[in-house]
Amino acid sequence: MIVTKEADFELIRKAGNLAGRVLEMISTMAEPGMSTWDLDQIAEKRIREEGALPTFKGYRDFPGTVCISVNEEVVHGIPRKDRKIKAGDVLSLDLGVTFQRTENGKKFDLIADTAVTVPVGNCPGSLNKLLDDTREALYAGIRKCFAGATLNDIGGAIEDIGNEGQYGIVREYGGHGIGYVLHEEPFIFNYRTQSGSKTKLEPGMVIAIEPMFNLGGERVRTKKDGWTVVTQDYKPSAHFEHSILITEGEPEILTKRPNEEFVWPSKA
Repeated sequence: MIVTKEADFELIRKAGNLAGRVLEMISTMAEPGMSTWDLDQIAEKRIREEGALPTFKGYRDFPGTVCISVNEEVVHGIPRKDRKIKAGDVLSLDLGVTFQRTENGKKFDLIADTAVTVPVGNCPGSLNKLLDDTREALYAGIRKCFAGATLNDIGGAIEDIGNEGQYGIVREYGGHGIGYVLHEEPFIFNYRTQSGSKTKLEPGMVIAIEPMFNLGGERVRTKKDGWTVVTQDYKPSAHFEHSILITEGEPEILTKRPNEEFVWPSKA
């Protein structure tokens, strides 16, 4: 998607800001004994209180506001009242926020999408390193998001960190264009592809970048609920995501969390 209207810039920034704030809030609230449903309800309440809509709720009949994936679950975990969070778990929290505007009687959605994986209590060093490296892979991809760069520049930066850590790089899922609908072209691979090099970034484009690394192999499968994606070897997985606006200069991280630290490389 390419944003051209000033009203759309305003609303997609607003959606990104709220998504980042809500994601940070629930990621810091997660603690042993809570259910994943509890976190989902907190997120939905806050989103609606600020005049927005939870993008995921009802999307292809998904029942929650937040995709909450635990340990070996990669993405699309369904919040459940009977799924209690335990010390040592890692939670992948993925949510979208929609603001709407009306023009000539027609409603337009402006959407931002973001994800983070957090540990609950103490986790083994290898698991913390998985989270750190997946987060850094997201940042490496963002640092390539300048007008004129290709999708392969993004995917290659992510792939290099995944290969260095010897992680399984999830190939069935990846980033995407975003804006007026949740998933738009182009699909953004988390590795280099021959076709990816043909698509260049343009000012006004909004894309969601989302690396997913597994502590084991790359293969995944979908559970019988039709949503929850898990690693085939049941090793833990991590997932980080930001929605990015391509500009004439530095890319804008629309969903940056209030206390998130992101550092551009030195220009010296």
